[in-house]
Amino acid sequence: MASLVSNVVTYNAKVWIAGLLAALFVPLPLCALVVELLTKSTEDTGALSQRVLRASANAEAWLDIHGQLTDVRVTDPAPTAS
Repeated sequence: MASLVSNVVTYNAKVWIAGLLAALFVPLPLCALVVELLTKSTEDTGALSQRVLRASANAEAWLDIHGQLTDVRVTDPAPTAS
């Protein structure tokens, strides 16, 4: 019984934290995009937005809401030739 209570409390805490992270990470990429467009950084277009999206993916993998029921891995895409 104690294990079940612990699992439920842990799950609820993770869902609550995931909600807070979502509230942060939903508008953040749009803000990063606006900053990139306003600064007109031509050397590495999209770098800030990509870092924000990568941070969001890493936070989701770290939180791992469903625990052992899922296998979450964050991988970097293969570099593309420009």
